[in-house]
Amino acid sequence: MRSKISLITVLLFFCVAILGQTAAEADRLFQQNQFQKARDAYKILLEKRPKDALYNYRYARCCYELKDDENAIKHFELSGNRFPLTNKYLGELYMKTYRFSQSVAAYEEYLKTINETDKEFLTIQKAKKKAELAEKMIQRVDDIQIIDSVVVNKDHFLEFYKFTNDLGSLSATPVKIGKKKDFKITYTTQRQDRKLFSDTVHGQMDIFTSYKLLDEWSKPESVSDIINTKANENYPFLLLDGVTIYFASDGDNSIGGYDLFVSRFRPETNTYFQPENIGMPYNSIYNDYMMVIDDIHQVGWFATDRFQPEGKVIIFSFIPNTKKTILQSEDSEYIRKAAQLQLFKKAKNFNSDIIPQTSFADEDSAHKIFFVVNDSVIYTDDNQFKTEETRNLWNELEKLNSQLNQKRIQLEQLRMQYSQQEETQNELAPKILTLEKEISEMEDQLTTKTFELRNKENINLMK
Repeated sequence: MRSKISLITVLLFFCVAILGQTAAEADRLFQQNQFQKARDAYKILLEKRPKDALYNYRYARCCYELKDDENAIKHFELSGNRFPLTNKYLGELYMKTYRFSQSVAAYEEYLKTINETDKEFLTIQKAKKKAELAEKMIQRVDDIQIIDSVVVNKDHFLEFYKFTNDLGSLSATPVKIGKKKDFKITYTTQRQDRKLFSDTVHGQMDIFTSYKLLDEWSKPESVSDIINTKANENYPFLLLDGVTIYFASDGDNSIGGYDLFVSRFRPETNTYFQPENIGMPYNSIYNDYMMVIDDIHQVGWFATDRFQPEGKVIIFSFIPNTKKTILQSEDSEYIRKAAQLQLFKKAKNFNSDIIPQTSFADEDSAHKIFFVVNDSVIYTDDNQFKTEETRNLWNELEKLNSQLNQKRIQLEQLRMQYSQQEETQNELAPKILTLEKEISEMEDQLTTKTFELRNKENINLMK
């Protein structure tokens, strides 16, 4: 009996010793910013102690640095309230994943832990304000139909705005403001008698206007002190009514970088109404700009760099709503996806002949992807995967994601039928429950497969 106890004691001693060595190694890797290896080490530790606050926090930090947002959120939440910085990271991650009310709550908790004199106090307050603004927006996502989208080089994005001369013309001149690259945009009316253009003033972009006077243009004037602010205003476009102006601004009422705004001229006061942020899905936590609306043919365009690698933008063409139409759904996940345009309604019965012929597909679109491998490597082409195994895993991931999106749309349609057809509710209810379960299981599979692919490809990169 004593020998058995001694054996158990020895085994426990070795287990504790090994665990201690693993913990020390994980801490060393973490302190050296070797986040991929540190995450692997903390994963082993968490298998032994899944509720350990420090291990969960450090694992979450590694996931955060490696851009694995969902796992970062999960383990920051599991780490509890022991580490004040948890709420700072969660505020950012919730914002990034469109969980805006949770972002606000996390930032509020973090603000309680720092003094108003701290350098980051105002920064966190501004981040909280953006989250509050975004939370209001996601309650009123515009229900639009997307005609098409194309990923293009940012330097040539205007070439893909194919509208007729009836709308006027647009031109762009590259400019550098500090370390930031941007464009000076000039919009000229269809009659060639007025220009709206952006230019740099005291290190920022503002919008100006000028009129044709016989053989020359009038001296440029600020379009309006209501439109031009201390922030950057750029990418102007004037509707055919000569009254409505669309533009982009990165000021306090923007939730990302540039957001799209609209204002209207008031002839009785010779000024403009207070600009309005046009909301989601046009605007995102990234840069969104260059809204063009063709009232004649009922088609619009805007550009965004959401989910795009450096130097790329995606241009959406869509059918503008004649009035604000709010996307209705009880599925918060569906709303989140629709707000980001990860899910959208495809325009039906749209006459593509009304748009001048253009290539609405990237030449290499068959291979174009966007996959974050780690904090310094992003793949934009499936040929970048180092092995056939990881390339096949990516294809499986894409197939699963496509199936998941289809099921989400199907679920939304069933819920809509359920709310509108009382006589079929008993028949629809079990179908909805089954589909909800399938979606939940597929979401878990998607997370697992993404984690597996990222780990395998990081191992490939180290070879």
